[in-house]
Amino acid sequence: MVLLAGGLLLYTAIPRIAAHGALLQAGAAIRAIDGGAALPPDAAEAAYRSYTVALAWRGDDPALLKDRARLAGRLASADPQSAVAWRARAVEDLRAALALAPGDGTAWARLAQAEIEAGADVQSVLPHLRLARLTAPRRASALLPQFSIVMRHWDAMPDELRTHALEDLSSFWSRRALRPLLVTAYLDAGLPARAAFRAGFGENERALQEFDRLLTSSLGL
Repeated sequence: MVLLAGGLLLYTAIPRIAAHGALLQAGAAIRAIDGGAALPPDAAEAAYRSYTVALAWRGDDPALLKDRARLAGRLASADPQSAVAWRARAVEDLRAALALAPGDGTAWARLAQAEIEAGADVQSVLPHLRLARLTAPRRASALLPQFSIVMRHWDAMPDELRTHALEDLSSFWSRRALRPLLVTAYLDAGLPARAAFRAGFGENERALQEFDRLLTSSLGL
């Protein structure tokens, strides 16, 4: 009986072991995305293929689906000719991940972003943003996509989402690795969003001055 139980345990562990083995090299690509580092298209494609192999073993793992969606999004940015197909794959993977884990606020925020990039109307993703706000009200991985979307589409956003997006601005700024993302979102935004962004620093005049220096540097001025 002990041998039988051990054999069954090993058998059930095989998919997890195989999936982990397929991702030994691909983790560097996800870390590059997390850190805002450059990721060559060939490295992103290799990582995407590794995740596809892993998902053949563990198709019920929402984390693998979310990571593969991020790689598809990066590949869409790097390959304009195939961008439509890559964006569709990203949306498909995120929807599959949410079917498995509907309480994942990060996935809801990333789905909203992926659908907009795939051409969806901003109004159609508002339910995704609200679910992200409800299920992950303070998780940076969920807040950053929401912040980016709200800044870019300020006029289409309800006041509740505008307020929520700017609530953690000081927290974002305190993490130096995130500061370039704030500059990008600011430059992509219109004047009303920029005004709200600057007001979001409140009385932290020093932070605003540091932001302006970073902004000036990014513009090459």
